Amino acid sequence: MESFKKAQLIEMCEQLGITKCKSKTREELIALIKSKQTSETSIKAETLIPSNPSLNLENAIKQSERHVPLTVAETFVGCGGSHFGFKKSGFKSVFVNDIWSDAIKTLHQNDPNLNENEIICDDIYKIDANYLANRNIQANNVDVFIGGVVCKGFSLAGIRNPYDERNYLYLQQLRLVGVMRPKISIIENVPGMLSMKILHRDNNEQIKALCAELNTICEKHKKVRGRLIAEKKKLGNGVPDETIEKTKQEMEILTQQRKEMEDRLEDYKYSVVQHIEQLYGELGYDVYKQVLMCSDYGCFTNRQRLFIVAVRKDLGIKWTYPEPSTKDNKPTVKDAFDLIDYNGINNPSVDIDNRPMNHSASTVEKFKKIASGGKAEDGYFSRGTSSRLAFDKPAPTLVPGHSAFQVHPTEHRSITVREGATLTGFDTNFKFYGSHTSRCMQIGNAIPVNMAHVMAEQCKHLLSNLN
Repeated sequence: MESFKKAQLIEMCEQLGITKCKSKTREELIALIKSKQTSETSIKAETLIPSNPSLNLENAIKQSERHVPLTVAETFVGCGGSHFGFKKSGFKSVFVNDIWSDAIKTLHQNDPNLNENEIICDDIYKIDANYLANRNIQANNVDVFIGGVVCKGFSLAGIRNPYDERNYLYLQQLRLVGVMRPKISIIENVPGMLSMKILHRDNNEQIKALCAELNTICEKHKKVRGRLIAEKKKLGNGVPDETIEKTKQEMEILTQQRKEMEDRLEDYKYSVVQHIEQLYGELGYDVYKQVLMCSDYGCFTNRQRLFIVAVRKDLGIKWTYPEPSTKDNKPTVKDAFDLIDYNGINNPSVDIDNRPMNHSASTVEKFKKIASGGKAEDGYFSRGTSSRLAFDKPAPTLVPGHSAFQVHPTEHRSITVREGATLTGFDTNFKFYGSHTSRCMQIGNAIPVNMAHVMAEQCKHLLSNLN
């Protein structure tokens, strides 16, 4: 009985007619149950297990335990790609957390069964044992704890700034692992995290000065890069070639300055993933890591994700990654779009998320030059709107650029929020909250729902061995 969850013990107390048990400790609950079992009572065993009254209370609790859903706690949850994948596998949420209010509102309106106290729209730095206890959250026996740790500093799609504050959020994720001691902990991120090195945080004033200078250079580089993208888009519409060349030269200078600065700081850097493995080991976990291609697991996008999985050593079980199920028969963009009811619930007249953007005539003309599955030429580029999807292939990673996704396979427009959401695995009646830009960003940040579902099924299979 020692391994039973407090919620299960409370349920058994209530069935036995024991009152005022919710405030008791687990040890007190066990003592009450055993005492009640041996005392004379009008509550017979068949009220607990009517199919076999000869079973004792220990077996009754074990039998009951099999029907208690597995639990999952989530940080950096966004609009719920992982949440709805785990929910599809029957997991019950202990809590969901994100600091982005639009994303949290989207998640809640699509899962109204979540209680208010289970929805934490707050800074992860604030969450600890007392914070959770004050919200009546039982987080001391979580089965799975998953976090898509913010990856803006890790992603190869952007400027990889080794001094980016967001790069250190994984430390808060590991801190909560120590607080909750989940059976399985998962950190999901971009593959670029594997090679990412960041700076040690200490009080060395020389390092602080170098870091401040590097951070300034990185921010300048980011702005100049954005300006270059904008100028290339406007090439031929008032932006002369010499302006673009000047911006290129400015970017080259900043790139060289950054390299020189990083070379000076190399001795002060460390590998993020190696540190994560070290911290997990110190907490008593076996660690596994692998990059998975989402389209190999029934998803409509060729998005690659790194899954770092840690399993508590005392459980005596080993993690194995799921085998690809669609590697030789990948779902396509057409498969996804065929799910959308363009004439019914997803008609643009009733589905705001399926209304196309109102592109300018010049933008439409640029779209016309992009072949199916191809990319724009003649200097017009940015992530997202520079490439056209192909109906017969999975979509590439959906990263919105200027609040617009990739171009539709045959129409001269960016795909809609609904089309992007469907490609990511959200149901066609899923409702988003926030501005158009916010909705696009929520989808771009979400792990494909079916990828999360596959990982959830693997967790469920592994944890079933504990019974």
